[in-house]
Amino acid sequence: MGKKRYSHFRDSIFYTSLIMLFGLLIALVPLFYTLSANLLRRSAEDYTEQLLLQVNNSINYYVTEMIDISDYLSRSQDMIAFLNDEEPLAAERVHEQLATIDGIRPDLVHLLVFRGDGQFISGRKDTKLNPNWDYRRTSWYNKTLEAQGRPVMSSSRVENLIEGEYPWVVSLSRSIYVDGVRKGMLLINLNYQQISDICNSLSYDDQGFVYIIGSDNRLVYHPQQQLVYSGIKSERLDLNAGAAGPVSDVTDGLIYTSLLSEDSGWTLVSVFDTSQLVAISPLHTSLYIGITLFFAILAFLMSYIASKKLTDPILSLKRSMKRFEQGDLNAKATLTVHNEISELGDQFNVMTDRIKQMYQQTIEIEKQKRLSELQSLQAQIRPHFLYNTLESIIWMAELDQRQNVIEMTSSLSKLLRASVNRAGSLVSLETEIDYVRHYIKIQKMRYQDKLESLIEVSPALMQAKVLGLIIQPLVENAIYHGIKPLKTQGVIRITAYESTLSEHPASGSKGARLPSFDSEKNDRCLVIEISDNGVGFS
Repeated sequence: MGKKRYSHFRDSIFYTSLIMLFGLLIALVPLFYTLSANLLRRSAEDYTEQLLLQVNNSINYYVTEMIDISDYLSRSQDMIAFLNDEEPLAAERVHEQLATIDGIRPDLVHLLVFRGDGQFISGRKDTKLNPNWDYRRTSWYNKTLEAQGRPVMSSSRVENLIEGEYPWVVSLSRSIYVDGVRKGMLLINLNYQQISDICNSLSYDDQGFVYIIGSDNRLVYHPQQQLVYSGIKSERLDLNAGAAGPVSDVTDGLIYTSLLSEDSGWTLVSVFDTSQLVAISPLHTSLYIGITLFFAILAFLMSYIASKKLTDPILSLKRSMKRFEQGDLNAKATLTVHNEISELGDQFNVMTDRIKQMYQQTIEIEKQKRLSELQSLQAQIRPHFLYNTLESIIWMAELDQRQNVIEMTSSLSKLLRASVNRAGSLVSLETEIDYVRHYIKIQKMRYQDKLESLIEVSPALMQAKVLGLIIQPLVENAIYHGIKPLKTQGVIRITAYESTLSEHPASGSKGARLPSFDSEKNDRCLVIEISDNGVGFS
């Protein structure tokens, strides 16, 4: 018979799946790109919206603080007294109030109050207005008059109001009314850098930035504001549509997300460069890995049809292994192919034969082991009992109690001989009773009048077969745990009688219950009871 030739079907499956996989991936690259671009764009829009909401919260918090300051100053009694020109010292107290606020808020550039007659009070001493600049002609002044007491936030500008100072500021202004009549105006010039810090702290690195448009469609803040004003850089200022929620628009590869800030009236705009999406979004990598895995699985599923004939032997071997796993030790693999699977089937058959042999050997070994353990248990006498008995013999010999020494030695000898000769087999009840009598006799010589025994067994039951050493452990337990702690005389009672299984079920029997091997009726049993008048137990 010639040598079998094995074909390597693994290579066939591998190359088939590999070709199909690369073919599918190459054909579906455009789909991958489209899906990735849409998902990444959605992710970028969500990210910019969250960022814009954070900037809006910070701006609103800052503007609310300024509004609270203006509310406090507008309602001050000293402020009302100054505007009504009621008290000469009111101006000094208003100046102290403004100076206190100006001192604890480093973000305030100017804090001024203008009265209707042209008088003003500043938070700083020796403040002089610019004689070449009329603030009444400025846009912020006119917008404040139109607002009729409501706070007005301006766009960023160079402030020319104070002589010799030209800072970039964003202002909050409001008219102050007393009894329905406009009496003056409050102007709070804010440091432009404060707004810049808020936007920069919540902006992103190189992928985009945040800028702010005022209600007049002029820039409040832009990270490159000088370039925008000089015309070097252009920026979209048409996004002030008044929408309450984030609105996204894509122009020239840039995602513009705008949000109206209700407290300030400004429009916050986030700009995100979509060309950086691949670099910053982990979704891109996850998407391509997921798509690759999907089409890899699809390719292998399609190759299943071509490889079915090659995998049928594997399924046949699997069914044989399953039967063997479920306990069928005669299960064999029957394969008609000539490749690695048939070789594996041959090895499986050899393995099952060996396991079957080992299983049978294990059963036999376990039987012998259990028999040996039973024989060992039945042959042993507790060492402490033997030591105590020998000590008692020595003690009686020292007291010259020869007859007691002879009786105890004789009983111990018979006890040892009986226990050694049992060999784990069944013995008659009479033999077991004699063994117990020798044991009790030794114990009575130790405990003397403290121990008494009663054995009541019908002569007709003496030849019933029982396991050796079935009674002695119970008697020993009764002596050591029931009678030994007793201060009066203890009595052990041993009885045996024949009964039925229905009268003594296993869950409620007293003493030891064993089948009577002499009885011809299967429902008959031998009942052995051991009782004592000891201290008992819970």
